[in-house]
Amino acid sequence: MRTRLATLVAMTLLVAAGAAAAELPPAGGIPDLAGARTLGLSSGVGSALGNEGLYLNPGALAVQRRYSVDAGVLFDRRGAATVDRFVGGSVVDSISAPMTAAVGYVNVGEGLYHGNFWTLGFAGPVVERFYLGATVKYLALAGPQEVRAATMDAGMLWQVADYVSVGAAGYNLVPIAKDLVAPRGVGAGIAIGTDRLFQITADWRADFDRGQLTSTTPDVRATKNRYGAGAELLLGDLVPLRGGFQVDEVLDTRWWSVGTGLVSKNGIALDVGYRQSVDAKTARQIAASLRVFMFQ
Repeated sequence: MRTRLATLVAMTLLVAAGAAAAELPPAGGIPDLAGARTLGLSSGVGSALGNEGLYLNPGALAVQRRYSVDAGVLFDRRGAATVDRFVGGSVVDSISAPMTAAVGYVNVGEGLYHGNFWTLGFAGPVVERFYLGATVKYLALAGPQEVRAATMDAGMLWQVADYVSVGAAGYNLVPIAKDLVAPRGVGAGIAIGTDRLFQITADWRADFDRGQLTSTTPDVRATKNRYGAGAELLLGDLVPLRGGFQVDEVLDTRWWSVGTGLVSKNGIALDVGYRQSVDAKTARQIAASLRVFMFQ
């Protein structure tokens, strides 16, 4: 009798564990939009990101002198279903004037909200190796609540030494009372090395408004944190290899990520990134981008 009871208890625990493991993290939506390189690294606030700085750290836009045109896509999947889809592009110009200007557009589909949002960014050096930037974002979205509002991000990047940089950013600094599409937050990061050979990155980000995404109790702490780290190696000045890991309190899961691409000498770069939940293996994101550097 005791053996049968123990067997029944063990089977019950296995079923419960399987059900818990099968619970999928929710879709992050617009606040979690990331480029292919950032996705592969699971971090990047402290790195010179190029066009991806529009969405992660506006201060990083001004670090490299370039005129670059970028197009990209990101799919957020849960099993066989696409829960979010982002398609867009951006232009960053830091050679036509002392101040860097950037513009971006993203079409949002498949998810809880769908529509369009535009980003206009400016950045420049304050003193040598210290850069400040800001972006203004306008969201025109349909969903559970119609969104027609503007907000802004701001960020800084400081190149402390030749191979060390630190960055910080604030997100959605103008509250629009739409926490699922524009939650207030902050982030900080460090990068050691160079993206032309080998680089290590590490980030911390805090989300002040989306604690309800994974909460089951009314008194849940609103602020949720994310901790990420990654590494990037460029092989033969041609093929970048990336990997990263993130602990994600916002979506209540952990992610591993990988990425690669091709960099040509004539100014064309292709990047792909992939990340997957450690706790729910059918939760994953796939991103790809094509970037052209002009007037080099």
